[in-house]
Amino acid sequence: MTDTAKTAGNAGKSENPENKVTDMYEYGYRKSNYGPDELVTDAHGNPISVVDAMMSAKDASEAKTVTPHLCYYSPRIPGNTGSAIRLCAVTGTILHLIEPLGFNLKDTKLRRAGLDYHDMAHVVLHPDFDDLVRSMPNSRIIAFTAHATKLYTDVQYRPTDILLFGPEPGNIPDPMDIMEGPHVAEQVRLPMRPSLRSLNLTNCASIAIYEAWRQLGFKGGE
Repeated sequence: MTDTAKTAGNAGKSENPENKVTDMYEYGYRKSNYGPDELVTDAHGNPISVVDAMMSAKDASEAKTVTPHLCYYSPRIPGNTGSAIRLCAVTGTILHLIEPLGFNLKDTKLRRAGLDYHDMAHVVLHPDFDDLVRSMPNSRIIAFTAHATKLYTDVQYRPTDILLFGPEPGNIPDPMDIMEGPHVAEQVRLPMRPSLRSLNLTNCASIAIYEAWRQLGFKGGE
């Protein structure tokens, strides 16, 4: 085969959409022949959603963890929860979601934000907050709220802790009965400049999880 023919052959291969998708496969890109509700995620090319990776509350309570658990109370924005799934996958954190949710768990934005990490993260869905409290009786609940006076760095975290975050600002009121109730062991906040309103939900969760993991010696990491 001549050099010209080889070049033409290689050009034709790179322009093939299926070849491009194969090259990008490990990063969680959609295959063009999959439907809109499917995402390439596992090592065998099978589409996986967060629903397929659900963990029972009982299993979560018995799991040995290297970081505290993360809990989103009634999250409203699918991209934030998708990013939390990715965060929890890379840190070994269990993510608890308290209904009602502001989105369907098969939401495209949730899957896109989570990339191909859905099968590596443990997600627990609770019908209400009381179910979380009942299922995790040996855990301290640490609420992250702007109303707190204590800084998040002033807590000695344990792997059994639950780091609780309320819903994103929107059309529902701040659930102070949840964030300040008797089930809460600590209330903490992240420092911010006084002229600004808030950080993104999963940015806050990332700061908290990594501080806790740092205190615990980054066990399980590398």
